[in-house]
Amino acid sequence: MSGYRELFEKGMGFAAFVATGLDAEQEGVSRAEQRMAATGFSEATRQRMAAVARDYYLLAAGEMWCPDCQVNLVALEALCAAQPRVRLAVISKARAEQQLRDRLGLPKVSIPLVVVLDAGFEPIGLFIERPQAVIQGDEQTLAAYKAAQMLDATLTDVLTIIESSNTSR
Repeated sequence: MSGYRELFEKGMGFAAFVATGLDAEQEGVSRAEQRMAATGFSEATRQRMAAVARDYYLLAAGEMWCPDCQVNLVALEALCAAQPRVRLAVISKARAEQQLRDRLGLPKVSIPLVVVLDAGFEPIGLFIERPQAVIQGDEQTLAAYKAAQMLDATLTDVLTIIESSNTSR
């Protein structure tokens, strides 16, 4: 079984991941990127991104055919662009089923599955499929999410994992 570091190092960067998609899937990513460029992130999220003081690695399992991956990985790539201490690598769902499912005690791998790793490549938390605001929200919230209007919520969840690791050490 591969270690988290090896999986991260074998993973693809965001651009390579997007390049694996069909035209319509790449258009989904482009729409999310355009929405992000138009709206940006909240001031609170920008401050939280700037405050990250240690290195973190986001090991994401995803597939370009997945609309949740298209939206959430755009947000995570923006986090990495804004905060160089955070890096992203994407592996396939099949590899995650083989290498991560049992190790993380998951009954199945829902994508995107993002394993947030600390500087030593040890897992500190998981982001699975959708932000908590969407999971706990109503149909209107889900519609906004699908229209890439809740990218900030994705970062809220991931930054909460990162911040909680700072207070537990």
